[in-house]
Amino acid sequence: MSQSTPLPVIRKALGDRWDELETIVKRHYDITPGNKTSMTIKGVMGEVYHSKIAKLFLLPGRLFGALVPYQGKNIPTEVRNWTTNDNSMAMFWHRTLHFPDKAPVIFSSRMEHINGNEIVEYVKHGMGIRMLLSEHDASLVFKGIGYVWKIGHITLHIPNWMILGDAVIIEKALSETAFFMDFKITHPLFGRTFSYSGTFAIDESDG
Repeated sequence: MSQSTPLPVIRKALGDRWDELETIVKRHYDITPGNKTSMTIKGVMGEVYHSKIAKLFLLPGRLFGALVPYQGKNIPTEVRNWTTNDNSMAMFWHRTLHFPDKAPVIFSSRMEHINGNEIVEYVKHGMGIRMLLSEHDASLVFKGIGYVWKIGHITLHIPNWMILGDAVIIEKALSETAFFMDFKITHPLFGRTFSYSGTFAIDESDG
């Protein structure tokens, strides 16, 4: 397989470790930039949490289309991933969380492979988080290594501690059809600042 052969973003970042992932996790990310493909996963966030310190970042976070402004438990959630014919770099995300008595919360982004096992996930206005990918016990692990903000031709690098802290995402199989996702940000001084976790399955009717 040549380097020019299109591959899913996560597969490119993991290299040979991709084959060690559980099948359901690979299925979630097995869509290839440069091709028109899509996938929907549905599930429930068991908990969505943010600390008092995190409240300071919620408004600017929403301006960039990031973070989730509410807290709650057992929140129905739908995530749509897709790739397009005219973008050979990105995997796109559209997350919708349904809090009781609230308008749906939308969190959209795009994810691109940079080099090696590094990816970056961008939200609005050029803000992104750099993450290193790895496989551990057949689970997929994302580890945040800093933020970037592209302003025209300038790229600013922002360390984790200047915002909410160190982000870690773990996605692991629960069965052949369901997986568990855990996203947590921990600040070196303030502890856990933001987190959500839940159980999901691929919507087999999508396509």
